Amino acid sequence: MPEKAVGVVFADGKVNEFDPGEQEFRVGDVVLVDNARDLNLGRVVYVGANRSGQKLRQVKRRIGPQDWMLIRRNQKREEEAHELCLELIGQLNLPMKLIRVAYLHGGNKAIFYFSADGRVDFRELVRRLAKALHVRIEMRQIGVRDESKMLGGVGICGQMLCCCRFLNKFAPVSIKMAKNQNLSLNPQKLSGLCGRLMCCLVYEDEVYTHNRRQLPRPGQTISTPRGEGRVIDLDVPRRLVKVQLADAQQAFTLGQLAGEEAAEPAAAKRGADAGTSQQASGRQGRRRQEDNRQRTGERRGRAGAGADEKEKEKERPQEQEGKSRRKKRRSRSRSRSKRRKKKARSSDQSAGPRPDKGR
Repeated sequence: MPEKAVGVVFADGKVNEFDPGEQEFRVGDVVLVDNARDLNLGRVVYVGANRSGQKLRQVKRRIGPQDWMLIRRNQKREEEAHELCLELIGQLNLPMKLIRVAYLHGGNKAIFYFSADGRVDFRELVRRLAKALHVRIEMRQIGVRDESKMLGGVGICGQMLCCCRFLNKFAPVSIKMAKNQNLSLNPQKLSGLCGRLMCCLVYEDEVYTHNRRQLPRPGQTISTPRGEGRVIDLDVPRRLVKVQLADAQQAFTLGQLAGEEAAEPAAAKRGADAGTSQQASGRQGRRRQEDNRQRTGERRGRAGAGADEKEKEKERPQEQEGKSRRKKRRSRSRSRSKRRKKKARSSDQSAGPRPDKGR
């Protein structure tokens, strides 16, 4: 019978196995582990059998009330050390990014996790930190994947990052795996929070590789229960082959192509499914048409109203111009009639009284 073991995760996100001894632990318990010369704080993530088969170190104990006081004190010291280290990095102009500071449970050692593109000479930084904090200093460089594992986060799937939950080792990931699974080669969709290809591309790659070896290639001409046809598409996880026949398109399983399964029931089922999907698509199409008609009518109504308003706006200045012209004409006619009357009066006065014809 395999020995019992508990998986304990530490501040760096790595999970190690330990021997629980006679003690009983549950997932989520915070425990102390004797790590060489110091006590290290960790959290139990699983309880099971010894997976490594090697002799394991024992878990010292579950933490108590006094340990919680020490934990809070160390957390405060970690914040102060983090601010101090950032300030010193800026003063020394070091090309490094500080990720996290973790004090061991005893409080006599501090581990500074950082990331950098290359090697960094941090000897002067260590001397200044040790002089200011009066503890042993350890600088530990980590990669971008370890940074995401340590800080945590949520992926594009809406779940917590796999590296935070259960991954203890990072498997190599290549773009070939995305091509093998017919995924879009968009870097934004294939990259995780760390900026590297997502670890989940590895999970199904073996299944895709195994199934592709048994499936024909697209474009290949094959024999089917309904005659020869050309492969136009593959459903690799379901191991289906979509074939272009002389009169129609149909999907076949590997068993049907090999003659181990009857093709008619599957074809009938696909026909029923296709009929159902056609009815559903027909209803959806009619709804879309009605919606499009309503939208078109609304657009035309809005366009007609807008055109009427524009025509009215155009007619308004014309009406105003017509009114002004009519006013000018009236004023001109009035001025002309006045001038005529004045001329008539002046001519009467200059001629004097007219003689009487009867005399």
